[in-house]
Amino acid sequence: MGGPGEAAIGDASWYAQLFAPLMQDRDLLLVDQRGTGRSGALRCDLSSPQEPEAALRDLFPPAAIKQCEERLRAQADLTQYGYRRFANDLERVRRALKFGPMNLFAGSYGTRAAQVYVRTYPRGVRTVYLGSPVPIDVATPLAMAKTAETALERLFGECAADTACNAAFPDLREEFRQIFSRLESGEVQVSIPHRADTVQLSRGRVAEWIRAKLYRPKSASILPWVIHRAYAGDWSPIVDDIVSADNSDFSFGLLFAITCSEDVAFLREADILPQTQGTFLGDDRIRQQRAACGYWPKVSLPRGYRTLVHSSAPTLLVTGDADGGTPLWYTDHVALGFSNAVKVVIRGQGHTEWNDCLGRLYQRLVRSGSVQDLGAPPCEPIPSPPFKIT
Repeated sequence: MGGPGEAAIGDASWYAQLFAPLMQDRDLLLVDQRGTGRSGALRCDLSSPQEPEAALRDLFPPAAIKQCEERLRAQADLTQYGYRRFANDLERVRRALKFGPMNLFAGSYGTRAAQVYVRTYPRGVRTVYLGSPVPIDVATPLAMAKTAETALERLFGECAADTACNAAFPDLREEFRQIFSRLESGEVQVSIPHRADTVQLSRGRVAEWIRAKLYRPKSASILPWVIHRAYAGDWSPIVDDIVSADNSDFSFGLLFAITCSEDVAFLREADILPQTQGTFLGDDRIRQQRAACGYWPKVSLPRGYRTLVHSSAPTLLVTGDADGGTPLWYTDHVALGFSNAVKVVIRGQGHTEWNDCLGRLYQRLVRSGSVQDLGAPPCEPIPSPPFKIT
């Protein structure tokens, strides 16, 4: 699963439906990674109904991060949650169930877990599916700003090319520039439930909210309308969504346990400005994640851990050209290490999305245990969802 911090078992019904054609003669094995779901979830309450303004100021509120680390440290060794540990756990489960080689299915940050397992236990792997792959040798926060900027430019272009969207929001790019100028100046004050006074809405928090919406075309389709409303002085669509977000099932403690040691620790100050300058996201996400990691214990990785993973296992790598979370070059880079792989880029598809064509490709991979017949024909483009106008 992705995140890192998402659990698998809670999505059992969805996966059972997704893989129904394959379950006539195969088992579906769902394992909650240690630190998620039923495997000792490392949950953090980063927002509080008593202090909703914190969520409008910071993605990772420092006081909440510090408090969470102290609470979790009292009940768990926070250095024992990396992907190497999960690979060992998964292998022990496979052997306990007396399974043969498995067909691994991974998406987003979960593709990191799959790569670690593939390298550590190659005999436990029959086939591999990597959706929206994340390289093991890239410090992911560093690429977020340019990836989001590319997705935003795509959105501007699509709105301009859409008759209804362009008619409703003909000055979208300028309106976007102006709302961020207001946020930058600190002048945006908003109302929140159960508070008589107003609170400041931070630039970085809005930028991160927009970045998340750009992951998939459907969620991105509301952004022109949201930008226009904010330009007109109505920030409630953004504020309400941030304040009401329910992350109770997400294990932020695992996100920090992994990314602080496997990503943030490898950020170089000299690389940050070239990767963030001139983007709407800027360096705020990197700075906030770095600050959060200041509270988290770090783990030294073994030599060679962050080198490109090499495997000859039959592998299907899938990405979409409308993926605002993982850029296309991520997939190209991961594919360099998989000598027996097919790469599929689906036009109009967003982050880790699924469609019938992709389902048929995956069924062929699992049934044959080979990628030989996966090269053609390619999947048809996914139609763009309509933009929200009113």
